[in-house]
Amino acid sequence: MSHEQQLQGNELQLEIFRRKFLQMLDPDDIAYPMEWFIKLPEIQKWIYENMFNRKNVPNYLPYAFRILKKILFILEAAIEDPEEDEISDDLANCFAEMLAKRSSDSMESIQEKRPVTYTAPVLYSNPPTVTILEAPNLLSSNGDTGNRTWDAALFLATFLFADGRHFVENKSVLELGAGLGFVSVLCGKHLGAKHVVVTDASEAVLNTAQQNAKLNEVEGIVKTAVLEWGSPNIDQVLQSVDEMVSYDLILGSDMLYETRDFPALMSTLQDLFCRFPKIQVLISSAVRREETLESFLDACRGNLFHVERIPIEPLPENEQVVPGTERSSS
Repeated sequence: MSHEQQLQGNELQLEIFRRKFLQMLDPDDIAYPMEWFIKLPEIQKWIYENMFNRKNVPNYLPYAFRILKKILFILEAAIEDPEEDEISDDLANCFAEMLAKRSSDSMESIQEKRPVTYTAPVLYSNPPTVTILEAPNLLSSNGDTGNRTWDAALFLATFLFADGRHFVENKSVLELGAGLGFVSVLCGKHLGAKHVVVTDASEAVLNTAQQNAKLNEVEGIVKTAVLEWGSPNIDQVLQSVDEMVSYDLILGSDMLYETRDFPALMSTLQDLFCRFPKIQVLISSAVRREETLESFLDACRGNLFHVERIPIEPLPENEQVVPGTERSSS
């Protein structure tokens, strides 16, 4: 492999490293750049401008501190000649500022919302992103876990982006149990939906979903409404958003935790099918217990819903690219 090919390969890994940082993945699960590569002055500058310069990139300080500390450790180990190799002043000063801030804030609030940026699986420059304010350590008032984005939502988003855009484009979309609204925001921001409603039982979580719509500049397309499954006032809920909308698509992710929730969910789906006979439903779920999934499928069949199961297996990291996006495009 030529030196130029090595550089290109490491530049790709650097971009993947940045995306994982913005998504706030566990620092121990992130592959850091090679020592010889990361110590290059232009690479250190790129890392600072694209990951730690808060004028360019919003980040959550405790997490950014952990990542930068690891980067500086790698840089220190990579320096062979102190007169030729040096750590960037920008990175060193940024770490010092973080350390001072970390010391002054002795108690990290678990209620603090942090911006988490999800990037589409494409390799061209300026890829589509969705930034969501999350508080993963915080339970909402009714005890649910709607303050973070779960893997099933990421799978659904990847499916829609890669293979399911036709389900969303120019359609009116209703998301059930949407939490912070990641998938809904994606539909409004990048997939061409003309109207999206984020629903959840938690008003507190939906307040953050509204913030997320505004943060991604889709508040004109993405609206919110409190909806509890099985509620008899579904007409009132839908009319509160826009009584003239006829919905084309229902979305849901990670909804199949407890079988005791299925009767209420079936009731809501039946109500929606009665009002919008041509509506389609896409539900993404991690299979934690096969019997739970089978109970849900049985409930669907019992309500005479036509069900098609689409198994999706996680791809290796180097294959997580939408076909046709491998090269830069204007």
